[in-house]
Amino acid sequence: MRMFDLKGVSLSLNTPNINSLLQSIELYRGKALRAKDLKKVDILTDIAVRSGVIASNEIGNVTIEDAREEEIFVKGAKPVTFQEHMVAGYRNALNLIAEVNKYQPLDRSFISTLHYYIYKDYNPEFGGQYKDSQNYIQEMMPDGDFRTIFVTAAPEEVVPLLDNLIYQYNECLKDEHINKLVLSILFMFDFMCIHPYNHGNGRVSRLLLNFLMKKNDYTIGDYFAIPNIMKHRVGDYIDAFEASAKGWEDATNDYVPFVEFVLKCVLEAYRKFDYIIEVNLEEGNADKKVLRVVTDSATPVTKEIIERVLYATSRTTIEKALSELVKDDKIQLITKGRYSKYFRL
Repeated sequence: MRMFDLKGVSLSLNTPNINSLLQSIELYRGKALRAKDLKKVDILTDIAVRSGVIASNEIGNVTIEDAREEEIFVKGAKPVTFQEHMVAGYRNALNLIAEVNKYQPLDRSFISTLHYYIYKDYNPEFGGQYKDSQNYIQEMMPDGDFRTIFVTAAPEEVVPLLDNLIYQYNECLKDEHINKLVLSILFMFDFMCIHPYNHGNGRVSRLLLNFLMKKNDYTIGDYFAIPNIMKHRVGDYIDAFEASAKGWEDATNDYVPFVEFVLKCVLEAYRKFDYIIEVNLEEGNADKKVLRVVTDSATPVTKEIIERVLYATSRTTIEKALSELVKDDKIQLITKGRYSKYFRL
């Protein structure tokens, strides 16, 4: 059974690429302080929670229909299917993190509580229970078959591995020379390799990243969901994990690919949030802001994307602005219907 060396690994990840990513993140992290000047920021947080819940579940091949998503998140409908219970449970776990992160320490009990919250309204006896058989990290191929990416820790190794990992993480928090964001990502990765539960490990790992980032004052998840970025780069996500997992069993693995991938996702989230701040604090009416969002994009944008950027502007106002801009030949309507897309001229 392997032993962890989070301090040694953390200090060794002093590569030019990682340092550059960290410097950029710190720059945008400072700029994000302008969030206090935004109006109706609670709406933006609700969007981040909802998109993060849906994206993290979709990464784990758990999906629900758009209509049911609206009913569950907006109208408070009770989940019916297994998939709906997983979505609602993940949302409850995120809400728990938001409530307790300031004083809740990282320990084995809390990690199992997060897993329990996902399953408690569907199968409470399953939630929080460690695996009783060997499991594997697999990728679904286009033909529907699965490819094994990694053989996780054996069931009897789960408790000692988690205890060692948690102890080392908490000890590293005391070292001012260790970057706490990198440390959080390392914990996420090693947790995935341990894979302590029969199911739901990927979702719990993303909940843990959210929790640890909040505790270390990286609060971007309150405004823009990192899992939403990961979902759109799921191929890179899998490749980065697979590259970093080679040799994990005997501690000869290279953490760099996975750390770089997650740092890129964090940076992109900060950049997108910075853009949201900039557009919403800009002087001008809705027409001007909608025009900017469309013309700034290198690809056609949906009304949903525009609504997420102009989160404090009503759907009716955005639709009216889009209609006027198309009529005045300032933007073009690419596709019509429910998923209409708009592009610059």
